[in-house]
Amino acid sequence: MAPTGSIFAFAGLFVCSFALYADQAGLFDWKQDYVGKIKFLHWELSPSAGKKVLLASEKNVIASINAHDGSIVWRKIFEPDRRGRIDAFLHHSGSVISVHAGGQFVRSWQALSGSLNWERTLTTDSQSWASAFLLERDGKYDRLVVTTSSTMHCLKLSDGLEEWRAELPSRDTVERWYVQNRGDGFVAVGVTPGQRVTVVSIEMEGKLKQHNNVPAPWIALDTSCVIMEDGKHFVCYSTQSSSLQLLTLEAANVFIPTDLKVLGVETSAVSHIEAVVPELGSTIMFRSLEDKLVLMSLTSQQAFTVHKVLDKTYAAQITVHSEKFILLTLTQGGSESLKLSGIDFTAGNEIEDLSHTFPFAHYHGHPIKMHPFFFTKKKDANNRAACKLVFSSQDYSLHFVQKNKAQWRREESLAYILTVQMVDLPVSENQAKFEDEFGTKEEDILAMFAKRLKAQFSQLKMFTLSLMDRLMGHSHHYTVSSDAIEEEEPEEEDLVRDDFNLHKIIVVATAAGKVYGIRSHTGKIAWQQFIPDLVPFQRYGKLKLVLVVQRTTAHFPHSPQCTVLGVSKQTDNGLLVTFNPVTGALLSGRQGQGHDLGYKVIQAEMLAEMDQEFIKGIILIDDENKPHVYPSSSQSAFQAMTMQLFFHLMNPDSGIMTGYRYFVHSQGRVLGDRSVLYKYLNPNLVTVVAEGEEILASSSNKGPSAFFSVYLIDGVTGHIVYHQTHKRSRGPVKVIHSENWIVYSYFNEKYRRNEVGVLELFEGRQQSNSTAFSSFSPPSPPLVMRQAYIFPEPIYAMASTVTEKGITSKNIILALKIGGVLSLPKALLDPRRPVIPTQETMEEGTIPYVPEIPLSTEALVNYNRSIFNVDGVFTSPAGLESTSLVFVHGIDLPTFRFRREKSREEGTIPYVPEIPLSTEALVNYNRSIFNVDGVFTSPAGLESTSLVFVHGIDIFYTRVMPSRMFDVLKEDFDYLFIGSVLGVMILVSFITQKCASKKALNRAWK
Repeated sequence: MAPTGSIFAFAGLFVCSFALYADQAGLFDWKQDYVGKIKFLHWELSPSAGKKVLLASEKNVIASINAHDGSIVWRKIFEPDRRGRIDAFLHHSGSVISVHAGGQFVRSWQALSGSLNWERTLTTDSQSWASAFLLERDGKYDRLVVTTSSTMHCLKLSDGLEEWRAELPSRDTVERWYVQNRGDGFVAVGVTPGQRVTVVSIEMEGKLKQHNNVPAPWIALDTSCVIMEDGKHFVCYSTQSSSLQLLTLEAANVFIPTDLKVLGVETSAVSHIEAVVPELGSTIMFRSLEDKLVLMSLTSQQAFTVHKVLDKTYAAQITVHSEKFILLTLTQGGSESLKLSGIDFTAGNEIEDLSHTFPFAHYHGHPIKMHPFFFTKKKDANNRAACKLVFSSQDYSLHFVQKNKAQWRREESLAYILTVQMVDLPVSENQAKFEDEFGTKEEDILAMFAKRLKAQFSQLKMFTLSLMDRLMGHSHHYTVSSDAIEEEEPEEEDLVRDDFNLHKIIVVATAAGKVYGIRSHTGKIAWQQFIPDLVPFQRYGKLKLVLVVQRTTAHFPHSPQCTVLGVSKQTDNGLLVTFNPVTGALLSGRQGQGHDLGYKVIQAEMLAEMDQEFIKGIILIDDENKPHVYPSSSQSAFQAMTMQLFFHLMNPDSGIMTGYRYFVHSQGRVLGDRSVLYKYLNPNLVTVVAEGEEILASSSNKGPSAFFSVYLIDGVTGHIVYHQTHKRSRGPVKVIHSENWIVYSYFNEKYRRNEVGVLELFEGRQQSNSTAFSSFSPPSPPLVMRQAYIFPEPIYAMASTVTEKGITSKNIILALKIGGVLSLPKALLDPRRPVIPTQETMEEGTIPYVPEIPLSTEALVNYNRSIFNVDGVFTSPAGLESTSLVFVHGIDLPTFRFRREKSREEGTIPYVPEIPLSTEALVNYNRSIFNVDGVFTSPAGLESTSLVFVHGIDIFYTRVMPSRMFDVLKEDFDYLFIGSVLGVMILVSFITQKCASKKALNRAWK
């Protein structure tokens, strides 16, 4: 029996296994990996020196980049909060050291493979910032010194074991330590923002020698400060007085100010101390303006003097190579180019081998920081120097320059997507003029005939050109990373709508002030615009940009129009940028600039009505609650709708919601007894989530208990339609509000599990008003059906699929922290699911209630491509009603379309407390997406299809078909068989007709 049992068990493995064919992976989806804005960068110093770049980013990512093509060799993603924050990043030999969360975690990695060597946990406050440096002994670096808010630790570089520790003074108030090795010991300067600095001297064995407090009321946590290379002076730049503050560490009595205006040095909002130049003694590099750097030296009289001024210079670096001091600078070489200059700093001569000009597009802003790697040319008798250069620019992009040309770049601002829209591509010119073939009633027959000939000749010409393109082949240029960086604008015929409207332009606005147009079917950048003055709104710790589509491509010959609303970096007023979403051309203002509104914006809303030019205006509410309309042509439409418009403003600090006047496919649900349960469709219904803590009785010996409440509020009258309180539960709460239902996720502290709640509102079996809904004469209080389900995984973000007509069943797109993107049928989250199925509920198609939500791997639309640090998920309808497009964005940029070939018949499911998580429902299969910030959905031209976009560190895009692809033939449709059947039927009908006519003729002659 044992062998038989083993055989059946082995056979069962094949029954439970599911897979994705290799030719299906990536067929309807794409994925792009990013790391974020560069924070630390080192060239790999191994036998393959200069071939890889090691970096750490503000997205809490460390990675290794291939210097040949800019691809990611390996990448490690940490928690998106302060727990994963990278405070220090060091490189020595074949190891990389990362210090996280104020020194709470210290990790050593293999530089070649990214494997973890060791990890140590230190006791510290994660809110403070840690510092670290490598300690040299006997000519080699074998120790690591890490300074946390309270302690200095000395660790062995080989295994991370602690050699000694030193307790630091003022440990409860210092938030950042600056540490320098002076040879005979260490000097540490601790910063207490707004109060003082603490100077501490420590011996090499970790014994505390002395400490002193120096008043510094002007200092802040982000004040630019450095310890000079000699370890005897501490220098800070005070933004309040525009002066350099010098502290002699040996005396440590008082800061000595140096007014920069007296030295003739200009200051601005970007002024800071760039770096210390150890090769030139007590010299610092100070950034005066965006395009001006100043080298200043400290004299023996404790005063600063200007050593050299670098005008029109965006970035500079001084290093030593072959016993020469080399100054590298990046200056503007032209409107679309940069000039790299290499100068012998001692002699002042330009080094021709290091100086050249390379292309640099205007939409990258200007360079911020450069990281050169010098080496000696092979087989060169003169041992001339050569240089590889990596630099970051104003738009967060990373560029690599070698051999007098730009080799590749990485568009890292795509890891900071804040808002997404999907715009239909325009129809071709011939399709737009199709109706012109028939002319107008006023034209005579000859004019109509000539116009028809002209239109058909134009169609024939376009067909011939497209046929030639197909025969000759056409290659698309990928602008994110490439061996050759020359730009090519997309050809106009490529930006044409496909048959089912599945190909769209994904318009995204990022925190860097950059706007992209991305082709949804390839993931390639069609265009990009950079607005340096555009910064996002900051509301309660969250960044936000408003992106609206004011005019679509449906109004030919008018071009489509989009507008981005943000804040002006210079004035803090509202800033508008209007552009064509298909071509990226600005429709107002000059290149790289927006329109300053002259007032601060607290809320924006788009009008539902269009003006004479088919533009939907934007209503802007300023800080005095006064409305403004943009553009001015929409003023008449705004005035006509004044009595129908309502606004509401919320203040999370006070918990007050103030209302102001402002402005589905099926309206019911058929039950099993053939009656209709009408949906409560209130267009003014607002979902509000309020979180708090409940203080328990002192006798319970327990801390405060978290809770949150969900309020459904009418935005016009302020009436609370419904509210629900979840005790011993906490967020972050993710909410979807669609039609008459609300789905939200949260964490249940009592049972230590993730749960998903659902609310559905119904009017009852009688509908009060089928034509319009009025908040002033609302129907009776709605019937609220509610239910909660257990979900096995934490959730980053959620969104609901959207289709063209709303006929297709809804799916919930869930970005999971395990890296999967799950497509979950809304039917599983139906609050009407019965515990015991009845005949009526079975006829209705209602799935029996089970508390658990299944997590199936088959539902992961990203299959094996994990997506991390996701910022958002965006869905859009396609041209097919059965298809929905999905876009996921974060550090990686993936996109996909998912088709489920197996239909899941609705029937009775046994009661279980959790909703199982099926890996088959993960639309990103094996491509994990982490740290998701948002999910966006959009309809396609097909009713069956919805487009999904998930964004965070990873960016993911796909198409999902919640009700299968019912409006398009399957890919395996047997055209030959059907064609043969039709041919035989036509032949049979023709023969039958002949036989019937012959028979009728013979009968007539009888």
